[in-house]
Amino acid sequence: MEYYLWVLAKFLIGFLIVILHLNLTGKTQLNQMTPVDFIGNFVFGGIIGGVIYNEDIPIHQYIIVLLIGVCLISLLNWICKHVSFFRMFAIGEPIPIMKDGRFLMDNILRKKNKIDILNVASLLHAQGITSFQEVSYAQIEPSGSLTVLTDKGKYPSLILFKEGEVRTTELQRINKDEKWLEQKMQQQHLSKDDLFLIEFWEGRLNFILRSGEVKKDTLKN
Repeated sequence: MEYYLWVLAKFLIGFLIVILHLNLTGKTQLNQMTPVDFIGNFVFGGIIGGVIYNEDIPIHQYIIVLLIGVCLISLLNWICKHVSFFRMFAIGEPIPIMKDGRFLMDNILRKKNKIDILNVASLLHAQGITSFQEVSYAQIEPSGSLTVLTDKGKYPSLILFKEGEVRTTELQRINKDEKWLEQKMQQQHLSKDDLFLIEFWEGRLNFILRSGEVKKDTLKN
């Protein structure tokens, strides 16, 4: 009986630490999780499963190992959030596959993208779109979901700047550079420290300040 109580105690401790970690990081839904979180869940499962029935491992060592795992996952998520290269490597970027009704074959056939066009067709049908002929723009999101627009001339917005960091890959998609973006900030009398996000949509910039205020660039770029 004592053995089973010991197993139950270890299980509850592991369960509580993992749940607390998910709540503190706001990752309580599957669609909020990054690949790092999924790998972390396997790690937590391995730690809990490997220790829970082992009487030779003291409970304090078990807790320390779990806390080390929590710290490591949190650190990797922080790096993903603040380091563009690591984010692209670990999470990925949206992949446009159609624009103006044309297929972007370079993106579709690129081996590293691993795009299954039959799966894309199934995702289209699940959204009530019966044919590729209805699609003006489509992109595969890092989560694997499909964003589709049927209105010609409208495309999803791009985040060009986030919390002090210029997103050069997004700038390249609109054929602009960091110098151009800095000039736009100067025209609005804004510095990087003032800004939370810069969004590009339909040829215009939206400057979202750290205060929550939004300034709009009235001229198309």
